[in-house]
Amino acid sequence: MRIICFLKAILDPEAPPGAIRFAGKVESGEVATVLGPFEGNALELSVQIAQASAGGFVAVAMGDAAQDIALRKALALGAERAVRVDAPAGFQDPLAVARRLKAAAEEAGGADVYVFGRQAGDWDMGVTAGLFAGLMDLPFAPLVQHAEVVGANLRLRREIAGGYEESLRVAPLVVSVTNGPLTLMRLPKVKDVMLANRKPIDVLQAAAEPSLEIAEIAQAQVTRQGRMITGDAAQQAAGLAAELRRFLVAGGGN
Repeated sequence: MRIICFLKAILDPEAPPGAIRFAGKVESGEVATVLGPFEGNALELSVQIAQASAGGFVAVAMGDAAQDIALRKALALGAERAVRVDAPAGFQDPLAVARRLKAAAEEAGGADVYVFGRQAGDWDMGVTAGLFAGLMDLPFAPLVQHAEVVGANLRLRREIAGGYEESLRVAPLVVSVTNGPLTLMRLPKVKDVMLANRKPIDVLQAAAEPSLEIAEIAQAQVTRQGRMITGDAAQQAAGLAAELRRFLVAGGGN
């Protein structure tokens, strides 16, 4: 099987509090860029499918040179080619992203399986994979936790409300991958990391797409109000009842 795995590098979610600031725009200072967590799951599943089907996979990311860290991770894990769709850093409208990724997939020659992470670890919109599937006119299987190659098809295990679903899917198709014990990304060998750092990354200049823009972003200001009810158990119960009555009279129960 031929696989195209779509990746995204994001600002390190483990950065200390206050390292990323929001004052009309995102200010990140010296925060490192890392492969997104669900993209790591997508990369692991791509490796598994490629190995089980004796196929190969291409890694694609969209953004500026900061995305190269994600692509080199894929090269270290066996990607036969890495492609970066050149675009400015920062927020990108998911539909515009899906259109540009479609152009990149077509330039790469298409695939039997298109693999996404379930959602980006920064903006958390979780819609790009579905939009891509619609643009490609392909079936879409979200929240995949495991894939087994069955001939030219895939048996997928998906996370659903209250449990799991297993189904046999006919390629070509689009999947988004969620976290789980079977999609925990393996660590590349040091030798493969060093080799990946020397491999080329193809940069694709995709046509600009109409896109929504974020006019302003700000961090929510959280305030807490409360008071301590003291006394013995009876006094605390009476005080709590009085607070509840006051809350209801003030309209808090509507």
